[in-house]
Amino acid sequence: MKILIAEDEPAFRHLLEEILVKWGYEVVAAQDGNEAWQALQSEGSPRLAILDWMMPGMAGVEICRKVRQELHKPYTYLMLLTSQQRDEDLVTGMEAGADDYLTKPLKTNELRVRLNAGRRVIDLQNELLAARDTIAAHASDLEAANRDLEAFSYTVSNDILGSLLVIGSHAQAIQEVSCCRQDEQCRSYTRRIYDKTRHLGEMIGIMHDFFRPTRSELQRETVDLSAIAGEIAAKLRHAQPERRVTFRITDGVTANGDRKFLRIVMENLFDNAWKHTVKGGDAVIEFGVTESEGSPAFFVRDNGTGFDMAHTDKLFKPFQRLPGTEEYAGYGIGLATVERIVRRHGGRVWAEGGTDKGATFYFTL
Repeated sequence: MKILIAEDEPAFRHLLEEILVKWGYEVVAAQDGNEAWQALQSEGSPRLAILDWMMPGMAGVEICRKVRQELHKPYTYLMLLTSQQRDEDLVTGMEAGADDYLTKPLKTNELRVRLNAGRRVIDLQNELLAARDTIAAHASDLEAANRDLEAFSYTVSNDILGSLLVIGSHAQAIQEVSCCRQDEQCRSYTRRIYDKTRHLGEMIGIMHDFFRPTRSELQRETVDLSAIAGEIAAKLRHAQPERRVTFRITDGVTANGDRKFLRIVMENLFDNAWKHTVKGGDAVIEFGVTESEGSPAFFVRDNGTGFDMAHTDKLFKPFQRLPGTEEYAGYGIGLATVERIVRRHGGRVWAEGGTDKGATFYFTL
C-alpha cells in the first residue's frame, strides 16, 4: 500500500520512511504541506497519510479539512502527527477530518498497530464502494427492465381494451339484431357479455391508476393540505347535496411532497370516509395533524362504520375487502394507492378504529 509522509524535519522524515519501507509500504515523502496536498491530488495518490500538525506551507489540520471537503473518492485515511497532547488539540484534529492521532516521540509498535487499523478501514471502504457500484448497476438494470415491462404492459392492455370494445359492441349488435324480444336467454347472454367486457375494461383502467404513482418522479414542494381538503369537501357536498355531513378541517396544514400525488392521497382518504359515513345520521369527517415519533402525522377521521382492528392487515392491500364492507362500491385499491404514494414519500400510513366506532387514517411523509 502507498503511504504519504508529510514531515518538515528531515531526520525524522527519513527515519519514518525507513521503518515504513521495511514494513512493506510504498512511501511518498513530502517536506511541507503544499507538497503533501499535491501528492494527495495526484493520480494514484496514497490512500493513507501521516501528516505533521505544524508544517511550512499548509498545516496538517488544514490538509485534513481540504481532503474531506474536496477529495471525496477514493477515501483517504488521515493520521495527524504532533507533539501536542492536549485534549482540545485532539478534538480539533478529529473535527478537521483526521481518522487517528499520533504523538511524538513515536512508539514503533503503536505506529504499526495504528497503520494496520487504517488499512482495515481502507479495505472496508473499498468493499463498500464495490458494493455500491454493484447495487447501482443492478438498480440501472432493474430500471431498464421496469421500463420495458411498462411499455409491454401498456401495449398489451391497450390491445385488450380494443378487443373488449369490439366484443362489447358486437354483443350489443347481436342483442339488437339477432335476439328477438321473446328470446330472453339470448338477450341475457349478450347482456352478460357486454357487462363483463365493460367490467374488464374498468379493471384495466383501475390497474393503470394503481401503478401510476410508481412511474413518474416526485416533484416535491410545499403543499397546502388544508386547501386540498377544503376543495375535496366542496366537491363531495356538490355530488350529494342531500347528505348531512360536517367537515372539520384544520387551517394551515402544509406538507412537503408531490402536489398531484398528495391530492390523490387526500381524495382517497376523504372518499373512504364519505363512503363509510353514508348510513349514519349526522356524519362528521375531520382533517388535521398531530405528532408521531417526533414527526407530523396527518389524519382523516370519521364517525362512520369503522372496522375490526383484527383485519388491519387487509386495509392497504390491493383488491382486498374487509368483512362487512361488501355492500360499499369500489375495488379495494384506494387505500392501497395511498400506501404506495406515502411509501414513495418515505413515510408510513396506518389506521385506528373499531366496528361502528369510526376510523382514523394517519400518514407521515
